[in-house]
Amino acid sequence: SMAGEGAVLVAEDGSVYEAPAPKGTLVNAVGAGDSMVAGFLSGYLESDGDHAYALRKGIAAGSASAFSEDLATAREVSMLLSRMNAS
Repeated sequence: SMAGEGAVLVAEDGSVYEAPAPKGTLVNAVGAGDSMVAGFLSGYLESDGDHAYALRKGIAAGSASAFSEDLATAREVSMLLSRMNAS
């Protein structure tokens, strides 16, 4: 994670994935890193190992939490991921 700069993933096969962070207002960064890991794992399992999708979902989850007073809900993550995919 590179905070507002997005994130980089180096996969086990050496492939490198990069994705930007969505724009938003930082409200509370507590738990954003844990949310990113949870989102990545969720995306990885949902997509049967698609690293690029998992990275985007992880960024969406971490960002959605950072943009919220509490940890993000699944709905907030989904909405942010949809916005990221549309960009």
